[in-house]
Amino acid sequence: MDKNEQRMKMIGACIQKKRKETGYTQDMVSDYLKITTKSYSAYEQGKSVPDIMRLIQIAEFFECGLDELLVGISPKPDDQAKHIASLLHGLKRADRLHIVKIVERIVLIAKGKAKLTSI
Repeated sequence: MDKNEQRMKMIGACIQKKRKETGYTQDMVSDYLKITTKSYSAYEQGKSVPDIMRLIQIAEFFECGLDELLVGISPKPDDQAKHIASLLHGLKRADRLHIVKIVERIVLIAKGKAKLTSI
């Protein structure tokens, strides 16, 4: 799979994740976009990519920013940090702290400053 195919799959996965988080069906989204459910499904499957105007419509429908639909393809640490922050949103403080400790440990392992042990 080449880089563009990977990007298409990642964009599709982000769109699908956002749809599921918001509780909408593919039919509901495709009706809003005035496209067939088959066309919308192709976006989620990474078989086709919506153009920028369609991405804006999708973001408006889900009441989110374009970055939330594209976060999976960004190599920038700041974008990845925003994604992690969005995952932590809504969790209890104790759970967030535990997850941060796990991430800290993983980073140390990745940098070779710690060995893999049970977390």
